[in-house]
Amino acid sequence: MEPKLNPLDQFIAARVVSKVAALPTATVEMFLEVLSSKLVQQDKKETLQEMKRGGRGNIYRLGLLLEAAEKVKSDVSQYLKRDDPEAMEALKASLQRRFTSNFPPLKGMLKQIEAWTTRGKKPTLIGI
Repeated sequence: MEPKLNPLDQFIAARVVSKVAALPTATVEMFLEVLSSKLVQQDKKETLQEMKRGGRGNIYRLGLLLEAAEKVKSDVSQYLKRDDPEAMEALKASLQRRFTSNFPPLKGMLKQIEAWTTRGKKPTLIGI
């Protein structure tokens, strides 16, 4: 069962989906859009878990995650419009360098990159 999204989340999801749907192939740029969405989803999930336990959530986490995503984008800037194996390997290397290995969005992104390179399956926003 999908959680009900508030209007802001619906707007963000619609923008990302429209950008992803507009791209004909799974370029590095598309994967970076999906990564940003997954980072926001992860932050929201962790914040809700912290609030259930009586905490307030980490107000700095999302900014730090998006900063790491920008560093990945900077690392692979020469590959943004490419979808070939060399570009995907550069993206994977940068992701692994910028995020910890047990981070759910990283695991999901690596699986989606692998699915693209082996089966030609575009990335999705479903789950983290």
